Parts: sequence; structure tokens; C-alpha cells
Amino acid sequence: MTKYDNIYFKIGQPSTGKSYGFNIKSLQDTAQFAKLTPQRYKMIPVSGGVGNEYKGLQNTDLAISYDAVQHGIRLGEFLKFLMKAILNPADDYVLFLDDFHNQDISSLLSEYTPLFKAQQKVDLIDKVDIPDDLNIDEWPTTQEFIKRWNMFVDSLDDVAVVPITNRLSGEDIKLVYPSNFYLFGAANFNEKTTNIFADWQDRATITYIDPLEQMELLRDKYPSDEFVECVVSINNHLKDILENDHDIYDIERYCFGIWKIVDATDNITEDKEEQKKLVRFFFGMIKNSLIYNNKNSMINNIGKKLLQKLKNDTKDKFNMLFENELKGDITHKTLHSFGIYES
Repeated sequence: MTKYDNIYFKIGQPSTGKSYGFNIKSLQDTAQFAKLTPQRYKMIPVSGGVGNEYKGLQNTDLAISYDAVQHGIRLGEFLKFLMKAILNPADDYVLFLDDFHNQDISSLLSEYTPLFKAQQKVDLIDKVDIPDDLNIDEWPTTQEFIKRWNMFVDSLDDVAVVPITNRLSGEDIKLVYPSNFYLFGAANFNEKTTNIFADWQDRATITYIDPLEQMELLRDKYPSDEFVECVVSINNHLKDILENDHDIYDIERYCFGIWKIVDATDNITEDKEEQKKLVRFFFGMIKNSLIYNNKNSMINNIGKKLLQKLKNDTKDKFNMLFENELKGDITHKTLHSFGIYES
């Protein structure tokens, strides 16, 4: 069974099962979170990204913002969830940030950077005397709640207290880092996740998913499946080209995850056209990974070498799928047809 640290991020290529391990059902299957309930689990999709900066999730959405409807301050869902964990130290609370590659995680969680230091984490079971009048969801005005909340935090003995800045009404919210609060995150590789600032590298355990390990899991589950072997061979040939021809060894940033070939019924499609569509999708993922890692100039070179290796591997199903496309020499037009051409 996996033992999860309080702050744990998984980063990898799409279709490597990063988010799957953080859904509530998967967590409930572990000994650590067997008693986790839907009321103590929250998933927040991190929206935004290039071109959608002002439409996406902001750090104020996770902390304190202005409520235009109530004409007052609003406590973000992240903040309220953390407060509930503080009030209920005997129960684990899990908050999951999905697709955080859409935002710079250091910027998104900037309000909480001073709080989530390992040395400040505290077990509150013997320290919390829960007040009867502190129901986070029922207080009539937020300002009254903040005053009452801060009185409660001040009553805790021997804990590190860190305030969250309240620029709207002036009175900051005092917080502690409880040991029963877990923050998980899943993200794809891109320019935001390959350069996570040192502050969150220090606060989080970060795992980089190896797509080649995921391939072996798929092989074990679907032994001797020709299409699985075809897709696996693309990744293996790509790995060889990266390592042997370009001295690139962090292959987890370039090889792709292949769980996408399994459908909702846990089967692998046998339709030839659907299989060809999936293979082209994977070639597009390889191109995107090269772009994200500033290897644009290598796209055509790597694409040509990869298609040539696959063409030469006559026993592989790739040749049966693309027998018409692989006739003759591998040209830029061939690369374009597979979605791995850069003009």
C-alpha cells in the first residue's frame, strides 16, 4: 500500500494515470484513507492556462476574494476545507488539485507558502477544544466569523500560527498546518511543471511518472495484444533515439502514457481506423513534448528516425496499420501525415 505524504504531487505525460490514484475510490482502497468520506474529500480542477489567465482559477479563489453578490468578503473553498480539517483533527481531509499544469503552482498557492512548512505541521488531537459556535458553513457574516475564528486559533497551545492576508477587510485569518490535512496534485509536463520553484519543491513530495513503467503494467494486463505491442514499440524506439542519438535521458518528459488505448469498458479497440487515430495522437504528444522542452528544432529529425525504425520493424503491427503511408521514403509530407512535422 502507498503511504502518502501530506503534500504530494504527481507530474507526467498525459494518459499515465496520475489523477486516477488521487480519486476518492482509489484512496479509499488504501489502508491510510480507508475511512475517507466524500464530505472530507474535495477535488478542485485548476483551470486557466495560456490565453485564459483571467478566466482561470486564481490564488484569491483559494484564499480570500470579494463576493459581488453578497457585497462582502468570501472565503475560498480551499481555505474553508483547511479550516474544517483544523476543527476536526481526528479525521483526515484530502484536497486534490487536478491539472495544476494550467497554472504556476507557486503562484497559485502563494498565500499558503509560509504556512505549509514541514516543521510547522502539528497534530491537533490533544490541542483542539472545538467551540460550539464555530460552524464554517453557517456563520451570518464572514467578518464576524474571522474574529471568532482568530480567537479560537489563539487559544491553541504551542503551535506555529501563520496569517493569511486579508486585503479586503483588514483582519487577517490565522491558520495552522494540521497533520490531518493532505494536499495532492496531478499535472502534465509543460513549462510550468518542469520548473517548479524551490519553495514548493521543499514543501511537497514530487513524483515524476515513468511512461515506460506504465507500459509494463499495460503489457501485464493485456499480454500478447498486438496493438499494445505496437504502441509500446513506439515508446521504446523513441527512448533509444533520445538516449543514443541525442544524449537525452529524462525520457519521462518525452515518452507518452498509453492508458488512453483502454476504453471505458476496460477493453482495447480492434477497429483499425480507431487504432490509427490513436497512434497519430501519440505522435502529436511526442511533438508537443519536444516543444515543451524547447526541442522544436529536433522534431523533424526525431520524427524521421522514429518512423524509419518502425518501418524497418516488419514484424510490428505498425506496418500493417500504415502500409500505405509507409510506402517509399520517409519525407516531410510523411511526417506531416503523422502529426510530427515542424515547418
